[in-house]
Amino acid sequence: MPPSSQRHPSALLAAAALVLTACAGPSAAAPGPVPPQPVPSTSSAAPSASIASSTAGSVSAVQPARIAPDRLRWSVVWGRRSLQVAHDGAVSFLWMDPSALRFRFVPGTRVPEGSPVSAADRAPSTWTSGMLAAFDSGYKLRDHVGGYRYLGRTVAPLRPGLGAFSISSDGTLSVGVWGRDLTLSSSTVVVRENLRPLVVGGAVQASPSDSARTWGIANGNAPQVNRSALGRLADGSLVFEFGHDVTAWQMARALASIGAVDAVMLDMNRSWPTGFVYRPGSAGRDGRRIDPGIVRSPSTYLQRFTKDFVVVSAR
Repeated sequence: MPPSSQRHPSALLAAAALVLTACAGPSAAAPGPVPPQPVPSTSSAAPSASIASSTAGSVSAVQPARIAPDRLRWSVVWGRRSLQVAHDGAVSFLWMDPSALRFRFVPGTRVPEGSPVSAADRAPSTWTSGMLAAFDSGYKLRDHVGGYRYLGRTVAPLRPGLGAFSISSDGTLSVGVWGRDLTLSSSTVVVRENLRPLVVGGAVQASPSDSARTWGIANGNAPQVNRSALGRLADGSLVFEFGHDVTAWQMARALASIGAVDAVMLDMNRSWPTGFVYRPGSAGRDGRRIDPGIVRSPSTYLQRFTKDFVVVSAR
């Protein structure tokens, strides 16, 4: 059975401490409920605004480095600054630096319906060996929420104006509005549309007065359910968002509050939204949920799954 929609603050704090062992620096307090505090570790300090590299015994010019937004307290994932987690009340974020990461789409065994499947898609070893994170993708195509193209084949027509993400052959993931920010090119591997955009140009596109059907029907038409979304910040960095018992408006507002320029809704329902981080373990990959409200196990993406998902690995 799914967990109760009511989470006692002390239980949330205890559960969140088990999600990741990381470190973070101080930041301004977030509005609303106090977010879980990360467990201190011996990994590197919280991100700084720049890094320096050494060549032939001398220090080169300081190079800029992407850092997670500073409104929240961000925790570095197992010493990797390219992956950071933060909590803001009912939502959790996984911030990702695309300059250090590659993204790969894996179609589900049933969703998207009619999807082409490559040999690599049938072999989990092709994505699990270096997997650092993974998260869910979009709705069923039969829900008529947008188009889908994969491996050169358009399974459902792409519709201009809808929110979408695309992944190219070099592992670059892009988020935006199809036909405005995103278009097909010779390097496009996948395009996944999913409803109208959640955030456009930093402006929230959802409303607290939206009906439960506006952003999809879930769990008996419940307005507040588990949801996931994917956003792009102004510097090109990406943020995956998981929300526990939230509305689409709450999701969009939280993304805009950390600087998301554009965002697309991913999945919803009690058990479909998922976000995990991984590291090598004694029995393959050791996975952790980014939020204790996530129902499914991190082992979900160690093999093919019913629905499509996105795998994150190092460049």
